[in-house]
Amino acid sequence: MAFHFIAIVSDFSGGRRYGWHYASNQELDKERIKLFMTRMEKECGHVQIGIHKLITDDTTWDSVVKMDSFFDDVIITNKIEDFVEVVSNDQQLSAYDVAKFILSLYPVSHLKLQKLLYYIYAEFLIRTGSKLFKDPIVAFKYGPVVEDVFFRYKIHGSSQIDYKEDETFLLRTQEVAFTPSLIKVWTSEHGTAAIECIKDVLLQYGDLDAFNLVNKTHQTNGPWERAYREGQNCEITDELIIQYHQYAT
Repeated sequence: MAFHFIAIVSDFSGGRRYGWHYASNQELDKERIKLFMTRMEKECGHVQIGIHKLITDDTTWDSVVKMDSFFDDVIITNKIEDFVEVVSNDQQLSAYDVAKFILSLYPVSHLKLQKLLYYIYAEFLIRTGSKLFKDPIVAFKYGPVVEDVFFRYKIHGSSQIDYKEDETFLLRTQEVAFTPSLIKVWTSEHGTAAIECIKDVLLQYGDLDAFNLVNKTHQTNGPWERAYREGQNCEITDELIIQYHQYAT
């Protein structure tokens, strides 16, 4: 007889599930489980974790899957530090994550998407003092740009990007469907603040066309103007953004 403790989290953007597996031929060590929960809370904050306890014939993961196919697609580890690292990394947003969320709400052009990303990043930075994503924002000819997102969507040129998410997640407790991009933002480290910033920026700038937004980012003594050097793609630093936007109306 073997006792199992399994903690599972979902990577909504990647469509995978990760699990920490602790098994013993004797009663489970409560202190080891407490250590796991303490580290998760300390290093990852509030995370939705599915907890499962069961008994099988032996301590192997195969015995768990054999008993219940629910666990068949879980990527498993028995190392606490590995599990914590995976969860912590999954909480970090990329600019591409935010771009997909914007596009899931309504289609915009490649150029407009870049400007909305910039204003969302700036708003989040001013409100929280933290980076919304780690991707650098650089000064292109037509304003602030995140290069990773630029190269992903430049094929669309000046046309609207027709982006659709095929899957949705239905919470068992509510008959409400959520898109993967929304879940990714919502479950990130500063999910609530990120959603609020995205919503407020889209309400403020969403009806402006791309070149109106370009003109706004080209204001005299603004972050773009201070960073721009033709052909050099210089980074628009957080310091420049804060100096300008914390006093902007």
